[in-house]
Parts: sequence; structure tokens; C-alpha cells
Amino acid sequence: MHANLPDSGESRTISAIPLLIEDPMKIRYLQLIAATALFASLSACEPPPSADGTSVVAKVGGDIISEAELDAGVARLGRLGEADPVQARGKVLDALIEQYLISQAAKSAKLDKAPEVALALRQAQRQVLVESYMERKFKGLSKPTDSEINDYYIRHPELFSARKIYRIQELQLQMASERLPEVAAQLKQSRTLAAFADWLKAQGIEGKAGQAVKPAEQIPPAMLAQLKDMQDGQFTVLATEPERISVLQLQGSQVQPVTLEQARAAIGQLLLSEKRKAVMEAEIKTLRSSGTIEYASGFAPTAPASESEKTSVKP
Repeated sequence: MHANLPDSGESRTISAIPLLIEDPMKIRYLQLIAATALFASLSACEPPPSADGTSVVAKVGGDIISEAELDAGVARLGRLGEADPVQARGKVLDALIEQYLISQAAKSAKLDKAPEVALALRQAQRQVLVESYMERKFKGLSKPTDSEINDYYIRHPELFSARKIYRIQELQLQMASERLPEVAAQLKQSRTLAAFADWLKAQGIEGKAGQAVKPAEQIPPAMLAQLKDMQDGQFTVLATEPERISVLQLQGSQVQPVTLEQARAAIGQLLLSEKRKAVMEAEIKTLRSSGTIEYASGFAPTAPASESEKTSVKP
């Protein structure tokens, strides 16, 4: 903030005195008086309250950085900001100032009017509104009880009491999921993987091979449902996407169980996520039924995915 001294006769006299007085000490004294007056006028200009009601910590051009915005930035640092709060606030404030400067420069360049930028801004705003709306809906959710946690643990031995680490070789095929039975039959008929690869080549089917070692909890449920009962060396075929089929070979597995106490916190979070998902689905269903949705020609939704996309076959 810049402030000017009052345009009065007195101020003009003070500013002119140093030019008329030859004594350096007097000059220094009068300059100090002028500086003190300037400081007093600056102190009297208290910044206006910010839009969120908190005090203003900085102004960048026409934009205000509020204390609430600064506090939110520091809070996002978590433990990194707790080590040296003063330094953290200074760094966050500097980062916010730089962010405002760049965003102002972008607006001056009219980048906010560019179609792709305007679209991204609308999407970001919509996402914030969606999250805020759903968080309000989630407030009444109760935490999972011990009984619910214990029940989930018992119903999913593949994730806990009988948990395994799997070594898998996977061949991802770019082809329609409807051809899954054909692939399974050919894999069973082929005596070796080389023969199966020759068949794929003859059919013009592209594939991508890879190996992975993953614990049960990192494997998609449909895939885990097949692997958990397989013997080492066995193959299975399943459709993972409408245009992708995976050929899996279980190369080996090792049992690494997890106790109920070890899994309790993770199960609690998972059950809470499931409750939140149920609330969201119910709310979307309600909003869809009460809202007005009109599709342009050619954009109406297609029929639900067929069951063949979710089917897996063991050769």
C-alpha cells in the first residue's frame, strides 16, 4: 500500500526545509519527522476485511489474500508445517503471492477466455461443489461397529486370514470381450504358450505381456476371485474391459495372513467408504429422478454392459 502525505501548506514547508537549511543535523531531524508522519498515515490505513470475514494478510494487485486462505495453505502442509510454523506461514504466503501474480498475468493475456482453460475452470468449480455437497450428506454417517468389522473380516478370508502374495504373468489382448470363450478354448487346445502366441499372431490380435508380484488387496476383485482357488502354473482367462481380455498364469503364491487387529483400521475405512458410496448412489438416483436431462441426438445412453464382459473362463 502506498500513501501520500496531506497536500497542505505545512507539508510543502516540511519538504522544502531541507533545501534551505545547511545544518546536516537539522536536515536529518526534519527527515525523521517527515518519515514518522508517513508511518503514522500508513498505520491508520487498516486493510478492509476479506470476503471470508478474516483479516487481510496481503494484497496482490486487486486481489486479497486472507488469513483464512493462508491458514488453509499451511494446514495442507500437515506435519511439514508444524516443525517451524512461522517459516511455514512465510513460505506459503510467498507461494500464494506468486500464484496470484501468475494468475493475474494469465488473465491479462486473456488465457481465462481460451476454450480449454474456461472448460477446466468450470470443471474445477463443479468438482468443488460436488465434494462440498456430498460432504454435507456424509456428516450423519455412523462409524462402522466392531460387529460390522468382524463380520467383514470373516466373509473375506482371501484378503485377511488366507491372504496370499501372488506372482502373476499376464497377457493383455486387445479384442472384444465377446470373444472370451473362443480365447479360452484356443488356450486349452494349445499345447504350449508359443503355439497360443502363434494363433494370436495369425488372428492379428495384439497383446502386451507383463509380470507382477502383488498382495491380494492390490488385485481387482474379479481377478482375485479367480486366482485364490488356482494352483501354481494354472491359467485363467477373463475380460477386464469391453475391448480387453487378460490371460493370466499363476506362477506362484505365498500365504501371508493378516490378523483382525492388524486389519481393523483398514476394514473400518473400507466400510465407511462403502457407506459413503451408497449415500452418493442414492442421492444421484434421487437427483436424476427429479432433474431434467435432455440428450442431443446420438448421445443417449446405450444399453448396460453385457454379462459377458464380467465373465471369466478357466481353460
